[in-house]
Amino acid sequence: MGRSRIAARYELEQLSDRRSIATRTSVPSLSYAIVKRLVDIIGSGSLLILLSPVFLAIGVGITLETGFPIVYRGQRLGRNGRPFWALKFRTMRDGSHHHLGELLRNDEDYRLEYERTLKLREDPRRTRVGIVLRRTSLDELPQLWNVLRGQMSLIGPRPYSLRDLEATPEADEILSIRPGLTGLWQVSGRSDLSLEERVELDTRYVRERGYRLDAWIVMRTFGAVISGRGAY
Repeated sequence: MGRSRIAARYELEQLSDRRSIATRTSVPSLSYAIVKRLVDIIGSGSLLILLSPVFLAIGVGITLETGFPIVYRGQRLGRNGRPFWALKFRTMRDGSHHHLGELLRNDEDYRLEYERTLKLREDPRRTRVGIVLRRTSLDELPQLWNVLRGQMSLIGPRPYSLRDLEATPEADEILSIRPGLTGLWQVSGRSDLSLEERVELDTRYVRERGYRLDAWIVMRTFGAVISGRGAY
């Protein structure tokens, strides 16, 4: 798999941009980075073990309704723009991405909603199990494996695709750290937010990240998951 254009661009511009980025971004201490990675490893590893019965139950539910595959892989941009495969439980019918273009062409309301949020609130491609998984955020549990591997963090910016950030001025800051399983975007509305609002929140996190903000996001995440706001 070839590297994305963003990945190549960031590798070339990283040295020249480092000073300008540093003037805008508050860089945490080395101890914060070390502690954050240790928490990622211990937290994701522990949750993968503790939640293994949940993984099994979800896998059985998906298989019984629509068969395989159980897990969906979507290419996202990691730290410094390096692409990786972000994992999620499959919530749509297999091959549904082929029908998205036709759906948007035939329905103006769907098209306008997708252009604003890159999501569809009442997506007809979802399965019955998928609706439950999205409402409860359980579809994102496989990303704990991405966290354990160092491709993501428990807390960070949203995992963006190349299409999302290709024309975004703040892309260099957002891609300077690992994307997160949760973050300001999740506790502030999730899919109810426009792309511009998500980018603004993620840029703010990169600039203000630290122990206090991370703890605040963790506490707010529980409420966001329970309420289901913006999860669809």
